[in-house]
Amino acid sequence: MHTYLAANHKRNVKQHDTTDFKALLGQWERRVLLANNAFSNGQWLSTIALYNQAIAHANQLIAISPYRKEATFSLLVSFHNLSDTYLQYASEAPPEERMAIYHMALATLSEVQTRIDTQAVLLPDNTDVLRARRIAHQQRWLLLKQHPELEIALNNTPSIDNSFTVFAATAGKDSH
Repeated sequence: MHTYLAANHKRNVKQHDTTDFKALLGQWERRVLLANNAFSNGQWLSTIALYNQAIAHANQLIAISPYRKEATFSLLVSFHNLSDTYLQYASEAPPEERMAIYHMALATLSEVQTRIDTQAVLLPDNTDVLRARRIAHQQRWLLLKQHPELEIALNNTPSIDNSFTVFAATAGKDSH
C-alpha cells in the first residue's frame, strides 16, 4: 500500500492502521454510490443528506491520514457532488426558491476551498493536496462558466431594505 507523506520525513505524521483507513474509505464510497443513485432518481433531499454523510466520512479520513490522496480527494469529490446536487435541485425548484439554493451551491464550493486551503497550509509539500487546492479554486469559476444564468441571477439579486425593523413596526402602536 502506498503512503503519501507531507514531506520526505515522518515529522508530525501519525501512523495508523491501514485497515481502519480502508474500512472508512469503503464507507465513504458506499455513501457516494447511494447518493449518486439518489441523484439519478431525482431524490434531491436524500442526495443532499447522503453527500453530507460522505463529507463526514471524508473528514474522518483526513483526521486519520491527512497526507493520503484518497482522503483529500474524498473531501473534494463529496463537496463538488453536493454542489452539483444543489444546482440540479435549483433547476427544478420553484423560481422563488432558486436563488437560495444557488447560494448553497456556491457556499459549498467556498467551504471545500477553505478546507483544502487549510490542508495545504498544514501539508505544503504534499503534491496531492496542492493539486486538490488548484481544483478547488477552479470550481467556482467553472460553475459560473457552465451556468451563466447563475451569475446573472446572482448579479441581479435585489438589495434588501434593512430600514424596516421590529422596533420601527412597533413604535407606532399605542400601548394599552
